[in-house]
Amino acid sequence: MGFAIKTNLIDKLADLPKAVSDRLITLRIQLDKNQRATVISVYAPTMKHSDEFKSRFYEELDSLIKSVPRQDKLILLGDLNARVGTDFQTWKGVLGRNGVGKCNSNGQLLLETCMEHDLVITNTLFRLSHHNRTSWMHPRSKHWHLLDYIITRKKDSQDFRITKAMSGADCWTDHRLIMSKLHLHACTKRRPQGQRTAK
Repeated sequence: MGFAIKTNLIDKLADLPKAVSDRLITLRIQLDKNQRATVISVYAPTMKHSDEFKSRFYEELDSLIKSVPRQDKLILLGDLNARVGTDFQTWKGVLGRNGVGKCNSNGQLLLETCMEHDLVITNTLFRLSHHNRTSWMHPRSKHWHLLDYIITRKKDSQDFRITKAMSGADCWTDHRLIMSKLHLHACTKRRPQGQRTAK
């Protein structure tokens, strides 16, 4: 697990990245208006893992989400290895109207976690082509599925302009990258008066 961020964001980090486990890592970014954003990067267990292992993972994730200050903007992202389906009526407020495929048991765990913490899966909020809503092709069936997500608190969903899959990124993975555009402003550190910034 790790983060790759633009170098101009390094001095805007409120805290250094913190590894919670080999599947969870966080960082906090200082925003303007005295706000902060906590980003949680996730690599969830696959369907092949035992129920006990998955349960422990979601307990860790649950504790981590609870530890994030309520005033922080929360962005949870990564490979969740879950299919959440399209039942936006049952999962009102968690799923939008643009989900993909059918829900599986991992998806059920993710949806329950989102419901408990008042989170919304931003991938399902935007009306896009199937190509831009799926991130992984099953090697045998050749069907495309959505396994990678960007999730936030419902109250912060208005910050998201779009979340979509990007094809063609050469980054040694069989997953399409997921990209979000957000309307957020990182805090600019003011230099002390009387000091000049080296060119």
